[in-house]
Order: sequence, then C-alpha cells, then structure tokens
Amino acid sequence: MRPKNTPNDPDRRERIVHAAIRLVRAGGIASVTARSVATEAGVPVGSVAYHFDSVPALLLEAGSRVLRLRTDTLVEWLAGTSPANVVTRLAELIHHQLTEQRETSVVAYELYMLGMRHEEFRQVSRLSNARLRERLAEVLPPAEAARLAAAADGFQLQCLFEVETPTVDQIEWVLTG
Repeated sequence: MRPKNTPNDPDRRERIVHAAIRLVRAGGIASVTARSVATEAGVPVGSVAYHFDSVPALLLEAGSRVLRLRTDTLVEWLAGTSPANVVTRLAELIHHQLTEQRETSVVAYELYMLGMRHEEFRQVSRLSNARLRERLAEVLPPAEAARLAAAADGFQLQCLFEVETPTVDQIEWVLTG
C-alpha cells in the first residue's frame, strides 16, 4: 500500500517534459498542445494541466532543459582548452552539433527563438548566450570571447538552414574571421 500524500507516478512530470521535447523535435513548436503532449507521454490531458499551468510554461521548461543540456555539452567539450586551441575545439563542437546532434540543435534554436517575443524565454536564451561567452572568457579576453560566441551562435543557426554541413576547417575559418 502506498503512503498517503505521495504521488503514484513520480516520473509523470519528467515524461511530460520529454514528450514536449520529442514533439518539438518531430513537428516544431506548433505541434505542442496539451492533448498532443498527453498522448505522447501516455498520460491524461489533466496531468499536463496539473504539472504546467499553460503550454508556454511547459515549453519554457522544455527549452530550459534543452539549453541546459547544450551548456553541459559545451562545458565538457571545451574542458582543457587554451587560447591556442579554443577556436578549433569550438569548431569541432559546432560540427558535432550540426551532425550528430542536429535534431537537438534544431529544437534548441526553435525554443531559443521564442525569446524574440516572450520575456520568459528571452531570459533563458540570454542565459544560454552568457554561458558560451563565460566559458570562452575563461581562456580569451572578454571582448574576443563575446565576438567568438556571437560568430559561433550565428553561424551555427545559419548552417541549420543549409543542405550541406560545413567541415570543421570551414567552421574554424569562419570563426577566425
């Protein structure tokens, strides 16, 4: 018998968030509704409303999760970099995100772009930008870190629209601008 006042499905909220991320990956933000998330997560529609007061609140949590994952990847990827190899490592990371992690990158940028119109998302997007600049500023002067972060972010977004993925050398060439 379950103790009183404990959830009978403690992972439900997580399943809902992951379902929203899968839906954004498969069909974009427009595909995320309370009903579609409930179906994808295998939960009643009321559970989505119980855990999130709105679909934008759910998307905000999903966006935070995806951007946190990308930040963690960034920290791991750039560990041990120096001024001499930071551009190469960043170019390799961008290439990885454009190839092996392409779907996650598309989801990240789609959620990231919600910051253009919604303040809550803007805060998450700003934090993501700041993390890249901060990590780069650990090995480069702040102005150079800011320039490199802007170039990396903009170029990666641009590349997601292209048919062919640039090579690491081509990415590095753009970043050294």
